[in-house]
Amino acid sequence: MTDFTQHGMPDASALLEKIQSGERTSRQVVEAHLDRLAGVNPALNAATQVFAGQALAAAESPVAGPLSGLPITLKETYALAGEQVTIGSMRMSPIQCAEDAPVVQRLKAAGAIVIARTNVPEFVMTAETHNLRFGRTNHPKDQSRVPGGSTGGEGALVGSGASPMGFGTDILGSIRIPAAFCGLVGFRPHSGAIDKTHVYPESGPFFETWNGLGPITRSVRDARLAYSVIANRPPAAPASVAGLRLIAPRDYPFEAQHDCIDSAYQAALSGLQSAGMQQSEPLFDDVAALFMKVPRLVTGEMIPVWREWLSVGGKPFSVVAEALRQATGRPTVQPGFFLWLSVVSGLYRPRSAAALASIVEDFEQARKHYQALLGSDGILCLPTLGMLAPKHGGMNRATLMSPGLNKQITAHTLVNILDLSGITVPAPAFADPDTGLVPGIMLAAVPGSEGALLDAAGQLEQLLACAE
Repeated sequence: MTDFTQHGMPDASALLEKIQSGERTSRQVVEAHLDRLAGVNPALNAATQVFAGQALAAAESPVAGPLSGLPITLKETYALAGEQVTIGSMRMSPIQCAEDAPVVQRLKAAGAIVIARTNVPEFVMTAETHNLRFGRTNHPKDQSRVPGGSTGGEGALVGSGASPMGFGTDILGSIRIPAAFCGLVGFRPHSGAIDKTHVYPESGPFFETWNGLGPITRSVRDARLAYSVIANRPPAAPASVAGLRLIAPRDYPFEAQHDCIDSAYQAALSGLQSAGMQQSEPLFDDVAALFMKVPRLVTGEMIPVWREWLSVGGKPFSVVAEALRQATGRPTVQPGFFLWLSVVSGLYRPRSAAALASIVEDFEQARKHYQALLGSDGILCLPTLGMLAPKHGGMNRATLMSPGLNKQITAHTLVNILDLSGITVPAPAFADPDTGLVPGIMLAAVPGSEGALLDAAGQLEQLLACAE
């Protein structure tokens, strides 16, 4: 397998400085990334659509702004005028887009230049980026491994150096999983932070509050820059982390499969305390119970929606008929996603509206409790994932074949459950000695405290960049 990662590559902020100083032109930067994209995409299969001609034309006279002349990439679920959104489905009728999504309009108004759109799992509901329409996306370091999902195409392109900044969605970890697997920064702001209009798919009424838009970048400063452009309310100016509370839950239901993850986490806690943060260890004693309700909420709200999307020509979608097609090698739904429709739904879907309403109320109460516990100055710290990027098929087996409490993914899922803003930061100094893969450490904060969160993430980035 070819290692397409590029160590020491400039981040988006550095590229913008070169453009602004005249050291490089926007066309040179865009052209270099298009060349890189052309070189890596045959192996990674990360880009579903490339806009080389339009991007080069835009780079001749880029729009003035904080991202002026910078090439970026977008998850295939972001509406672009004149294009269609498929959400990776062969069955669903593509969504025809008459205009750019508002978040894309903001990016373009800031001077960003879209060079490509990227691959997703079907209906963005698995952590392996694979679908029947576009095929499988591979990890930039080792193509036998998953780049994560559902924003896996962005993780692969940013990780390979083909894109300096990508944008995705995160409803169950879909930004932070690929960022962590690919050794990148992934920022999932809270669900109301950014206008989500015409960013697909639209989920059930409560499940949509688990969904946040955000960037995958090479640095925390790039994440702050991107968020400042797309957020409804930009973050506060950078400040010291001294005096912030560092929340490290005791007895948290989490397990790490690799020693490097635990080592990075302990270094993060120690380093952030040394930087002036005050650690406390409250008990998050209902996380396991909350996590068991996740597949019940998802199936309760989404199964009717998914079946509607999958119905063709007025004929209702049949799980039994699709199971036969799956068994005989004629699937019309990606097998990983079909597990949601069959196994997970059969085991967990609530049997009544009252049961679903009770689950929603439990989550609402948990949000009130834990957001009050964190307060405006609390920064939650946990490992992002308990695993490094597994081989293809391994992520679906770990997360879908045995639904229920999964201690490798409880940390990042908590952010969605509680609708916090969360960011994963890579720990290159703690790379796994066998695979070279880099673990990620996650920080999270309540809505409105994104400035403090990014301050702490910047401090953490420095701590994890080099070992003591």
